[in-house]
Amino acid sequence: MRILLGILLVPLIEIVLFVQIGGQIGVIGTLAWVFLTGALGLVLMRLEPHRNAHDLRAALAADQSPASPMAHSALRMMAAVLLVVPGFFTDALGALALIPALRHAILTRIFSALKASHARSETVIIEGEYERAPEPGPGQAPQQPRLNSEEKRD
Repeated sequence: MRILLGILLVPLIEIVLFVQIGGQIGVIGTLAWVFLTGALGLVLMRLEPHRNAHDLRAALAADQSPASPMAHSALRMMAAVLLVVPGFFTDALGALALIPALRHAILTRIFSALKASHARSETVIIEGEYERAPEPGPGQAPQQPRLNSEEKRD
């Protein structure tokens, strides 16, 4: 439900901000802003794989887990996508996601939520039995799987 609400609210927020800020800086300023932040986002998208590879190599060379560099890279890529999407609100979110301290706080919160949900989840064990069918010889068709006598087909 939150995702749906977010999908509906973001365009409304963008429209309000376009009207408010666009009225202050004018049409040319608004278009320049949209194109410049879009270009910045594209540059960041293009550079991120190289930075990610460098960060992963550094983490692996230091015998550290690559999870943190990969998560930071994913957030930097999402920030670049937000910069490409036209709008002042998405640009602000993208710019905030580029700040390392905020990115670290976001990732800490996400990881703690994942740990909490994992701790609450119960392990499900599905028991079953199987029987290996003999391999068909040359010229023989493979056998169909056999069901136990307790199971019946419809």
